[in-house]
Parts: sequence; C-alpha cells; structure tokens
Amino acid sequence: MECPRCSGREIRAIATNGKEADKTIRQRRCVDCRHVWYSVELPVSVAVIGWARTPDTNKSVPVLRVPVDLAVGSQAV
Repeated sequence: MECPRCSGREIRAIATNGKEADKTIRQRRCVDCRHVWYSVELPVSVAVIGWARTPDTNKSVPVLRVPVDLAVGSQAV
C-alpha cells in the first residue's frame, strides 16, 4: 500500500475495527508525511489469488491473478 498523498511505502495501521463479520476497517498513517486515511478489507475468493516472488527478497507473497471489482452497497459513502 502507498500513501495517497506522498506515495510513501511505510504505512502504519493506527486503529482497527474488525467487529463486523464481513470486513475490517483500518485507520492508516504515513510515516513520511503523517497523512491519515481509512481502508476497508473485504474477503475475496481464493480463485482470484495467486503467488509471486518479490524481486528484492525473493519471498513468496499473495497477489491478485485477475482484477476484482469492488462495489459499495446501498449505504451512502
């Protein structure tokens, strides 16, 4: 994840709400510019996830194999 303001890659989750069964809401802060924003994690089907090795550390990490469309429900945003 990158900071939406400065594109910094060092991000901290400063608050998490995982009480809803189908999503987790996080308040995030960029270490570089201190910008604060929110993210929502939603479950996805295992069929859209693959594995790839990172070029810098050669570790295997999960990646999206196909694009995923996220739709906001009937609630106002």
